[in-house]
Amino acid sequence: MYRFFRFLRFLLVLGLVAAVIGAVAYAILASSYNDAVSLYQQQVTAAVETAVQSALYDATRTVEAPLYQYRLVVVTANDSLESVAEQYATTPDVIRMANGLAPSVFYGNGEAMIIPPGIQELNPSRSLRVYVAEVGDTLQSIASQNNVPLSVLEMDNPILAARELLPGDIVFVADLL
Repeated sequence: MYRFFRFLRFLLVLGLVAAVIGAVAYAILASSYNDAVSLYQQQVTAAVETAVQSALYDATRTVEAPLYQYRLVVVTANDSLESVAEQYATTPDVIRMANGLAPSVFYGNGEAMIIPPGIQELNPSRSLRVYVAEVGDTLQSIASQNNVPLSVLEMDNPILAARELLPGDIVFVADLL
């Protein structure tokens, strides 16, 4: 009989240890599961937000596509200004002037350059620089801050002249020569 109670006590202790281990394992697995569900929800939310932003951007650019606009293009040391000019239907001299480059520059340097597609001459003569619009900016305020005629700023940024300026928009600001 004593053996029986001892065996029963052993089974009871073993069951208790197994229950504690099981409870700890369940708590760990439940926590991992909740973390995985939270991560999945964040990824889905980010994917949906990205898809919506991309669709809005594409829709905006599709509407604005017929308007001529300067481009920022990375021109590497292997790219000649002549080949870039041919690609964008402009001239190397216009690219040099737009970027304030010396006449002796014939190749890029790996940085983004302003390319005026379809432009054969910049009139009035000017170099350009990039400004990223902030909250509250308008073309008028940017023109007055940079001492540039509004008409030149609108000519260099026809898409922005046709709609309201948004924070993050790239504005091409002229430095008249």
